[in-house]
Amino acid sequence: MRLILIVLGFVSLVGGNLLPWMFVGSVGFVLGSYLAGAMGFDQSEWQVLTVSTAIGMVGVFLTFYVRKIMVLVAGFLAGGYISLTLPSILGWIMPLGKLQAFLLFGAACLVILLLWYSLSLILVSTLAGTTLILQNMTFGTISQEAIFVVLLVFGLIAQYVLMQYTPVQDKD
Repeated sequence: MRLILIVLGFVSLVGGNLLPWMFVGSVGFVLGSYLAGAMGFDQSEWQVLTVSTAIGMVGVFLTFYVRKIMVLVAGFLAGGYISLTLPSILGWIMPLGKLQAFLLFGAACLVILLLWYSLSLILVSTLAGTTLILQNMTFGTISQEAIFVVLLVFGLIAQYVLMQYTPVQDKD
């Protein structure tokens, strides 16, 4: 399960803007693993994997029909996920409660996605991918903050460069 989350993190880190369906699927997979635990399906890893994959695949299929709406929903959920997970990974103290942080950061990601779709999708997917990778990998004696900065800069540069060399798609 951790390997799947790490791979999804790297895909979101590098290809979130080019592959919005993969970003939505990654967010759906993470949401599915959370919901599987909340609904009591966490007795077996296969149950969690089944629920996570099902929710992720629904997100992927819906992205092909209503891409912008699904990216906005995934951006809201990714913003909330980042606000709950990243501070604890990096050892930061969050002054807000969990629900307030989830709603505030989710709404912030939703607004920036509405205003600047492509560039903000690069930022949100890079942050989500970095958070997934940091949450599921250990890097020995290297500090989490250093790995965070390296992954964030790498993801932002990689996605921006890839965006420059891809043909223009239809703008939703």
